[in-house]
Amino acid sequence: MITPSKASLIRTVIILLVLFNPRFFLQAATPEISLQIERLENTWLQEVAEGDYRILVEGEALKRISGAELPALRDLEIKLQKQKNQDPQAARKLNALLIAMGRIADEPTLIYLHELFESYPERRNDIAEAISWYSQENQRRDADWRILVRSLNIVEGKQAQAVMQALTRFHRRSNKAQWIRQVILVGLQQDAQGQEIAVKLLEHWTGQKQVQPQTEDSSLLVAWQKWFAEKYPDELPAVLPVEPADTRWKYQDLLAELQKRSAEPVNLKLGAQAFVKATCVKCHLFGKTGEKIGPDLTHVSRRFQQKEILQATVFPSHFVSEEYPTFTIVTSAGKTFTGMMGAAGPDEIMLLTSEGKRQLLKKKDVEEIIPVKKSSMPEGLLNLLTKEEAIQLIRYLSRLPEGASERYRHTTR
Repeated sequence: MITPSKASLIRTVIILLVLFNPRFFLQAATPEISLQIERLENTWLQEVAEGDYRILVEGEALKRISGAELPALRDLEIKLQKQKNQDPQAARKLNALLIAMGRIADEPTLIYLHELFESYPERRNDIAEAISWYSQENQRRDADWRILVRSLNIVEGKQAQAVMQALTRFHRRSNKAQWIRQVILVGLQQDAQGQEIAVKLLEHWTGQKQVQPQTEDSSLLVAWQKWFAEKYPDELPAVLPVEPADTRWKYQDLLAELQKRSAEPVNLKLGAQAFVKATCVKCHLFGKTGEKIGPDLTHVSRRFQQKEILQATVFPSHFVSEEYPTFTIVTSAGKTFTGMMGAAGPDEIMLLTSEGKRQLLKKKDVEEIIPVKKSSMPEGLLNLLTKEEAIQLIRYLSRLPEGASERYRHTTR
């Protein structure tokens, strides 16, 4: 039998448990993100707990997006995207909205997220994080797996952790050296928690486990680097790029400057001049300017993020595209030439060297053609420029040139 004094004690304990529960404070406190969604009655984007973003309808979490909600959510997404440069909080609200949409996405919403990923490279980090939430809380789809794997080239910090964590939940594994290498590279830039997630993904994909190095300050990823070098001796090593000592402009300094000046107008004249001065014009076409021997850069801003363009310029051999491989050709006279092969006559081979010169070789004189895991693009091209020229060159390439087609944009916006 419960006496009045015991009942009072039980009530006191319950009240104390509620009051001292951290989750109670997170939910009871004023949420950092609380945004009414226009055109939907009593519907809000809300942070119900730290990092827990939901779409609430009359105070209840929406369980699945339907045709009724998607148009309004898309309108809000477009509105926040336009406000990003003026409102410091807009970027965080946009990230929260995409995560909330991803968690309860229906098929049309997933299609929309995939369209955003393909059409807007600068937004791929947030989209990948949203899709990782969907994959962890819903079904695992091959189309989403491909998006998440591709995002490993650009995600950082907590978003990289979310993507790698989601990939460990897929039955599908990657057996491609380039993606295993990329997980190692992402892991090397993570804190201890992120490194642990990267190791779990590597174990999941390869079915292998590595032994912790004996030295105290060595991460398990060092063992994975050694394993990768032994398993894939002909691939690019799984090491982070390092600038040569004579590098005039450091990657991180240029990246920070580009991010700080993202809202400023581009100096098109200076960018175009830098495109010529850095000798990009000898190998690359940008709009109507240049040569189409190397990759056509006209739509590079629709394929890669600005930081990827910068990284490819500063570290050209950090990632070598399979579309533009480099070869070393050995002639019967014992001479060697290295570069990208291009179109020539029926009896000749044209090789574009790292100096931007075209070397014509007779096919009958070719003794051996050897694939090389190094870019034909020379390092140090930005050393030819002032810092301002280097910045404007990357910004110049990060937009479509005049007259270029918008073919890489989807048309549902």
